[in-house]
Order: sequence, then structure tokens, then C-alpha cells
Amino acid sequence: MVEQSPQPLVPASKKAWYLKWWVWLVVVVVVAGGVSALVDPSGGRSRSGTYQSTQSVLPATPTASETPAQVAPLDLEAFLTASGAEFESARLSARKAYIYVPTETTNEQAQMIATTAMLYICDHAVQAGEKFPVVNRVEVSDSVSPTSPDYNAAEHPSGFATDAVCAG
Repeated sequence: MVEQSPQPLVPASKKAWYLKWWVWLVVVVVVAGGVSALVDPSGGRSRSGTYQSTQSVLPATPTASETPAQVAPLDLEAFLTASGAEFESARLSARKAYIYVPTETTNEQAQMIATTAMLYICDHAVQAGEKFPVVNRVEVSDSVSPTSPDYNAAEHPSGFATDAVCAG
């Protein structure tokens, strides 16, 4: 019998670096980012950091019917005061309006304040010629946190309204 000399083990051929999956993933991400930057260099933001509409093509001179009416800025506190609602404070934040009322306010009163405030916000958007109201939800409650000790929801007013009331 002929004895065979052991064959030296040949290491498996390594893939070239450009054939590895993670290299192609990086290439796809970089190309997608470049295309995105070419389409909208500002990333949809103005210099102030707020989003702008991507529809910036306007007629050279709008007609009288296309020009939105000049309306006073949205002032929720002034509206609530004028409507006679009892409240402690009101603020707009992240597409929501928060209205804080005294703890003695009933849930029915809180709901009425929320609905009335949302209708005011919707009317303001229509008068200003805006497509959507500034906020899409109004929340009314007292300023007591539900995480505070001995919190009982039945003892605290609560109400909310969404922009759905605008359509109806």
C-alpha cells in the first residue's frame, strides 16, 4: 500500500472586503442619504427649525379670493376669558392645548370648555385660511398630577376634544 503524504490544509478563500454584506449596507445608506439631500437639501426644515410645507409653488400674485383674511393671532387665554370660562392657565404645546381649571370644576364643565376651545381653534384656522388647526387635541384638567399620592380621578375634572369636532 502506498502511503500518501498528508495534504497541507488549504485555508478557505476569504471573501474580498467589497463582497461582504455590511459593506453593501453602508453603501445603500450613504446613497439613500445623498439622494435625500439632493431632493430636499434643508431636510424639510426652515432655518428656525420648524417644518415647512413642501408645496412652495404659489401663483405670482394671489387673487382676492385666494388671499387669507388678516386675523388676529390665536390667543386661547383671551378667548377663554371672553367666554367666561374659569381657568387657571392655558398653553399650546406639541399640537395639543392644555387648559388647567380649578379642582372644583365638574367633568361636564371641563368637557364643555374643551369642546368650545377646540371649536374656537378650528374657526381660527378657517379664518386664517389654514388647512389644519394649530392643535388637534384640547385637554382640560386641574393641575394635580395623577401620579401624586392619594390621587382619585373622581375628585378631579377631566375633559378633552379633538379636531373631529371641527367637521361635525
